[in-house]
Amino acid sequence: MPRALLVLLAFGAAALAGCGAGDSGTTGPTAASHRYFGDHPEQQATAQRLDAGDCRELAAAVMHQVGRPLRREAEPTPPNSRCQLQGRGVHVSITLDAGTAARQRYSNRIAEQVQFNAVDPTKVPHAVPGVGDRSAYDHYASWIPAYSSLWAVRGNRWLTLVYSVAGATRPQRLAAAAALARRAFALTAR
Repeated sequence: MPRALLVLLAFGAAALAGCGAGDSGTTGPTAASHRYFGDHPEQQATAQRLDAGDCRELAAAVMHQVGRPLRREAEPTPPNSRCQLQGRGVHVSITLDAGTAARQRYSNRIAEQVQFNAVDPTKVPHAVPGVGDRSAYDHYASWIPAYSSLWAVRGNRWLTLVYSVAGATRPQRLAAAAALARRAFALTAR
């Protein structure tokens, strides 16, 4: 076998040995080096969800915003619960991800959105203050104008809100979506 291939195999074997598949038994500060994919400290799954009562309250808020009746459909099963609201010229979808590493998924999605859509300013995330966790540059809440979508994270809850209302301008949709996201976060903080 050629020497270069042997060296490459040795490096690969060493890298795999560091991954591990079982519990090393270590605790304390060195345990952090034995984490596995998807194992994120402070990002454990929770039972937080949007239930039928939350969906009813969110529907009332949207009906007040748009001035027309809406049909609602709730899917309250954690860790991915949702509330769908529809009516004439209105489609609002609110999804709560409270699964393991939801915060990391949010960060990954934002990075992907920027990477694949940097040439179109309507498809890149725009920071939204006062919705997600406090942070420099308000990067825990983002509005994607082309999709009328607001993505925000608080703790380990990622909220995705699509707000489509016929006749509403982009700034109006953003303001309404931000108010609705703040309300959804308050409802699911229990």
